[in-house]
Amino acid sequence: MKRDQVIGFSFCVLSMIGLSAAAADWPKWRGPDGDGTTTSKIDLAFAKGGIDVAWSKDIGVGFTGVTVAAGTAYTAGWEGGETTFYAFDAKTGEKKWSHTFKSPKFDNLNVGGPRGTAAVDAGHVYFMGGGGEMYCYNADTGEVVWEKNCSKVYGIKPPRWGFSGSPVVIGDVVYLDIGRTLALNKKTGEEIWKTDNWGASYSTPAPFTYKGKDYLAVFPGTGLYIVERATGKKIAHKPWKTNYDVHAATPVVIDNNIFMSSDYNTGCAMLTFTDDALELRWENKNLKNQMCTSVYLDGYLYGFDSSKLTCVDAKTGKKVWDERGMGRGTVIASGKTLVVLSDKGEVITAEATPRGFRPVSKVRVVEGDDTVWTAPTLANGKLYVRGSRGRLVCVDVSK
Repeated sequence: MKRDQVIGFSFCVLSMIGLSAAAADWPKWRGPDGDGTTTSKIDLAFAKGGIDVAWSKDIGVGFTGVTVAAGTAYTAGWEGGETTFYAFDAKTGEKKWSHTFKSPKFDNLNVGGPRGTAAVDAGHVYFMGGGGEMYCYNADTGEVVWEKNCSKVYGIKPPRWGFSGSPVVIGDVVYLDIGRTLALNKKTGEEIWKTDNWGASYSTPAPFTYKGKDYLAVFPGTGLYIVERATGKKIAHKPWKTNYDVHAATPVVIDNNIFMSSDYNTGCAMLTFTDDALELRWENKNLKNQMCTSVYLDGYLYGFDSSKLTCVDAKTGKKVWDERGMGRGTVIASGKTLVVLSDKGEVITAEATPRGFRPVSKVRVVEGDDTVWTAPTLANGKLYVRGSRGRLVCVDVSK
């Protein structure tokens, strides 16, 4: 890229994500920039000689990730017919407040529980349970500012594994995908616009800006849609069919290119958005994301092809390398370091490079769990690892 192109692209990214969150916090789904990366540091050899567990909690079953902002860690779990949303002191684990509400378990072929991750914005926290129970909380006190059962209000039955997408807050608007994509006033919960019902939704909207216009890439059961952010108008659609209509991975936006992926032997594709259309660049089965969204770094995509950690050239779709032994894991990145979490609760660090996977540290953080499918959170020198059976562990990686 030329210098003016780099500046223009940087401005586009900043306009997408906003500047309200501290860079080392993890204030929403997929981190501060919404791309699975963070500036918070972790040493490649952080686990040599053992790890420093700062605190741990039992929070109930589920797959909700950990959001960290202004010294507070937020997450949720299910027990006894109810979902509880928690606010913990990020350093000590002391509970600051919690809120409990009735919610289905959605335990088809797994332990069930909530799956969406909270978003923190301007002193408020936004969270949606698996049944579509949407809440806006005061971030400091836990007071419910507004609530809305999106399933009932919009006549959308939860899919078989429950709504799994996370709220996206931009400006004064909260965006959600429940099959219909919704834009709600973040202060009141009032509807601004809604789309048609495009099928079962497990994914989170991905915002981007192209040629000065703001869009959302959404990935419900009938494929990838590009929606105008101001109005909800459908601009483009790429049909994409997967067994059980499960598109759980968030679309990955790279300039005006969009990567989408799903498993059940379906595959992945890279599309180019051109004003009012989506043009196919490549399509194959080299990186089938069942649950974990891939991370893009320096021209390559790193993610789980079913149960193989895989590196793919983003320009061509060619598989560069793959590595077995971590099950259906998850991955985030700190700078050029991959932080991989196996489905047995092992954290593995390695350099993000197309030259191959060379792990430096490996340590089991969550014991006694074999469905650790929630991506870890790295914020302010703390690594948060959540097992689906209820164990949440915070590891100090700052030293």
